[in-house]
Amino acid sequence: MTLTDLEPIDGRPGVPLGTSFLPEGSRGVKLEPAGYVEQEFLVTGDARDWQDDDGAAVPAGQAGRFVTRVLVRRPADPARFNGTVHVEPLHPDYDQALTWRTVHQHVLRTGAAWVGVTQDHRMVPVLAEHFDPLRYAGLRIDSFGHRFDIVGSVVAGLRGEATSVLTELAPVVQRVLLSGWSYTGSFCRVFLADGFHDRCRLPGGRPAVDGYLIGISSGAAGESGYPPLTADAARVASDDPRRTIGGHDVPVIELLSEFESETHASAARADSDAAGDRYRLYQVAGTSHDSPASWGLLTNHEQCRARGLAVPRCRIVEQPSRARMDVVGRGAYAALERWVRDDEPPLRGGRLEFTGRPENELARDADGNVLGGIRPPWITAPAATYSPHSTPATGFCEPSPWAPMGTPEMVAGLIANQRPFRPHRLAELYGDAAGYLAAYDREVTAFADDWHLADADRQLLTDLAEREAATWRTTAHTERNISA
Repeated sequence: MTLTDLEPIDGRPGVPLGTSFLPEGSRGVKLEPAGYVEQEFLVTGDARDWQDDDGAAVPAGQAGRFVTRVLVRRPADPARFNGTVHVEPLHPDYDQALTWRTVHQHVLRTGAAWVGVTQDHRMVPVLAEHFDPLRYAGLRIDSFGHRFDIVGSVVAGLRGEATSVLTELAPVVQRVLLSGWSYTGSFCRVFLADGFHDRCRLPGGRPAVDGYLIGISSGAAGESGYPPLTADAARVASDDPRRTIGGHDVPVIELLSEFESETHASAARADSDAAGDRYRLYQVAGTSHDSPASWGLLTNHEQCRARGLAVPRCRIVEQPSRARMDVVGRGAYAALERWVRDDEPPLRGGRLEFTGRPENELARDADGNVLGGIRPPWITAPAATYSPHSTPATGFCEPSPWAPMGTPEMVAGLIANQRPFRPHRLAELYGDAAGYLAAYDREVTAFADDWHLADADRQLLTDLAEREAATWRTTAHTERNISA
């Protein structure tokens, strides 16, 4: 698990796959107004294969050479850097940066840095043969199992003068947070449970990673919840204790939507503030695995579509959900950073409730909204019923080429939707639109205070209610005209 060479490739023709912003169509996130720059490196090092030996990861064979690419977004002015680095293993769906999609507002606002690492061997032919053969010539990841050492090498090198992709910021790196969402969230679970965190140390023994956030990954969800160490390895047993996050010397947060919570029960555990076991599980009511509110923030699919690569399209029959899982996510990232930096334990959240018939059926109130869990304002002052499963529109929701979700129905089953309350139900709850907005505003204030939300995220939650109120007024007006 060593790095031997860094090569900046910003000077090569073209732009990175997953670049922060595409001027054509104004897709993505502009960095310049926030005083940030984007850099890209080819990183060379050695990585081993690993195999499962009676529930433990052990080396398999000799180390092999890898050449991967690493994307960096950091303050242009080093004096603005706050010492925190968010690292993520990029997702095998065209190297999408799912952590960046959620945390970028927090990063840009606070002066943190972000690092994304290509770690999946399936991305090498996509990048070096199909996307940009000149820019990505020389990429090499020979094995599915090298990915853990690849990420560990980049993370361990962040504080080294000769091995850090953060270059001049390396001496002032204070905190490294490793996180992933969906499949890459599961990557982080394996990284912890199979000992890669313990192997990834700095001189003197300090862990190279100071905290973890595992997003929308159910530990009990078969192979997707705990990917095997090698491509041909047997799936980890459903009762394997590694599926449940154990005690570690750094804080760990798991953040789940309703979708993952349906299958996570057997991998769930109690929260803890113990010195060697700082842990939180947050289950967010009224959310699902794929949130339409976050679509359009990443550029990867648009770039790949322009090069003729097969890119999935998603469209559902129902009204897409406006719920903002990303707001809760940024609150969780900020809480994790305070936990690491100040040893300030974050709030504890209730768990979602189950009916017990069948075992994974979530309990719901009379309006169809789930009971228990982290309850954002769209649940505590609701104007709609929120569902974690949707129906594919005909001809849409085809799976990505990499994905294990094999049918449009399975893809749509990951997408959140909402069914607005009828005007008479809203009137029963709030009287009129003004009453709804007042009730919702009170819930926003309480929720934002609990989660220490930034002003921008408070405003996002407020805007959500304004849109619902506008829809309510329009629907009520239409129904009055029909009745007349």
